[in-house]
Amino acid sequence: MGELKKAKGMAIILLQYYELLANQFGVQHYPSVRSALAKFRFESESALTAEETLSAVLYYGSLVYETIMREARNYHLNEILKIISSDPNVKNFKGTAEIVIQGTGSGNKVLLEDEKKLLSMESVRKIEENPFFRGAYSSLRIEIDNGNPIIVNEDLLMQKINKLKAELATLRNRLETIASLAGFAPLEGEGIIIRIYDAEKKEGESNIIHDSDLRDVVNELFAAGALGVQIGQERVVTHTSIRCVGPVILVNHRPIPVDPVVIRAVGDPEVLASALELIERSLGLFGIRIEVKKEERVRLVGYRN
Repeated sequence: MGELKKAKGMAIILLQYYELLANQFGVQHYPSVRSALAKFRFESESALTAEETLSAVLYYGSLVYETIMREARNYHLNEILKIISSDPNVKNFKGTAEIVIQGTGSGNKVLLEDEKKLLSMESVRKIEENPFFRGAYSSLRIEIDNGNPIIVNEDLLMQKINKLKAELATLRNRLETIASLAGFAPLEGEGIIIRIYDAEKKEGESNIIHDSDLRDVVNELFAAGALGVQIGQERVVTHTSIRCVGPVILVNHRPIPVDPVVIRAVGDPEVLASALELIERSLGLFGIRIEVKKEERVRLVGYRN
């Protein structure tokens, strides 16, 4: 339940980010944006597990972002054209002229190149107050042809859009990293593969592997910095249970193959291997054998509820 609560919290944070983004660009009331946000909220709230929640966040979050950016791009292009085309000086202008809107990257200043001084002070003020143009270094070039403004390039807007796309990609990568480290998504990296064998002569309970032995191994691995651990085909997460029911070992309430029990761990192979030396010697006294193999690439499955 703790992992589900964390995943729901991530969904709420991301939803708030998208709502803020929509408000920033003035498209929060657009039907397409409201519909995309509502779908994101419904799917993330309806998910019954942490894994389902994270999947909904990644998939529907991408759709929300694309919708916001598409509408924002169209909205701000139209806003600039409306400001310029409604200017009385531009309306009455005969001939051709060029206006360049240049962002300075300062976050609060926009430079205008208007050689023929067509724009009124009011138009200049409105353009300078447009949040989409602040904090950028590129430019937007507009050609005036007999009173009609035509956008020649969209460098500035595209730079802003690309910057926000990069920010979203970073946010999505962080979310995927959190999901991987929490155990809800696959994880791959260098690590070790451990095989634990029962004693060849099973003279008593002490000669076979028990749930407590596996818990000791898992705890040592995480204490040594393991990024993720898997027993059999079961990913270990914070609420994973490891217990014996008669001769069967259950992990996440599912039986796992034994003799050997195979454990995979992602992390520094040298550190992880050395962390198991004490347990290896301790179990060896009862004939239980542990084999540790260092690997450049170990892949862990995601937790399945």
